[in-house]
Amino acid sequence: MKTKPLWRTAFSLALLAAIFSAVYKAMDNITVHNFIVADDGLTQAFSYLIVGGWTGVVFGLIFSLLLGKKIIDDDFNGLVFKNSTMHWQAIIAGAISAGSTLFLLWGNQLGDPSMLIALGSGTILFTSLYDVASKQARTSNLVYPALLVLIGSGLAAFGGSLAVTLTGILFVVFLSNGLNALSEIVEQKGVRASDGVNFFLWRFFWLATTGTVLAIVVSGLRGYLEMLWSTVASALKYIPFIALTMFFVFLGIGLKLVAKKVSAVSMVLIVLSAQIILGYPITLLGNWVFPGLFGEIPTELWIWVIRLLGAILIIWAIQLLRKQDSKK
Repeated sequence: MKTKPLWRTAFSLALLAAIFSAVYKAMDNITVHNFIVADDGLTQAFSYLIVGGWTGVVFGLIFSLLLGKKIIDDDFNGLVFKNSTMHWQAIIAGAISAGSTLFLLWGNQLGDPSMLIALGSGTILFTSLYDVASKQARTSNLVYPALLVLIGSGLAAFGGSLAVTLTGILFVVFLSNGLNALSEIVEQKGVRASDGVNFFLWRFFWLATTGTVLAIVVSGLRGYLEMLWSTVASALKYIPFIALTMFFVFLGIGLKLVAKKVSAVSMVLIVLSAQIILGYPITLLGNWVFPGLFGEIPTELWIWVIRLLGAILIIWAIQLLRKQDSKK
């Protein structure tokens, strides 16, 4: 019997996914602060959703054909069209992810990567509640981790302004993470019915399709359609950078999907939260090399002490959940 290398275990795949996810989320933040900009925040988010979505579809296909089997999932043997279970889950996950990504991109305008990555840990809370509802975990085991994640996310995302922090929590923790938690659960069903590469591609196709329709309809109703198209047009010159971002998206999401084939959703997300630790050096190093790269970031020491305390609480919650998972 052929054994898989150590880096192909669920834990290792999720840890690699965390690294690549931290990179692409930082690159998303760079894009909304420097490349795709508009006077209206929602229009700005819609514009990146369209451009990023279709760039991800096109380049995702190229990356999949070149690297899908070797790096992401050795079960990948080319595009699959006749798999109704996988396609339905991809449609649902893609549509939900379009909404989740919209709120995340909108939230990116309010802060730096260290803030947004920390807030993203809220998905763990929602998926843990799902585990309780589906009788895969007991409520008593999740009370303390849930409280630690909620408090830690607020502290880790603090930027000196309570109003901005609360807005970020609304956009990212409740709206983006709430939708993302649903997507994570649906994704597991879809990837188990196919492979990580095919599900990534079809999910991204439906994310781009749903996101484009949503952007056109909402922008039209708001009277911002002209601004939407002008912002999209001006963003096309940044396709090379966005394509590079999508390479890390391909690695981060693809490896996460494969990890969920053999492990529980909440366990994979717990390991993925390692990206919180990476968010701080990425933000500080990026701003040191290119001041203003992530917009305005706090420089006061006391704010970073609060953020660090929040990260510690989140990591503490992760450890509690890991210990509980290992006892099952």
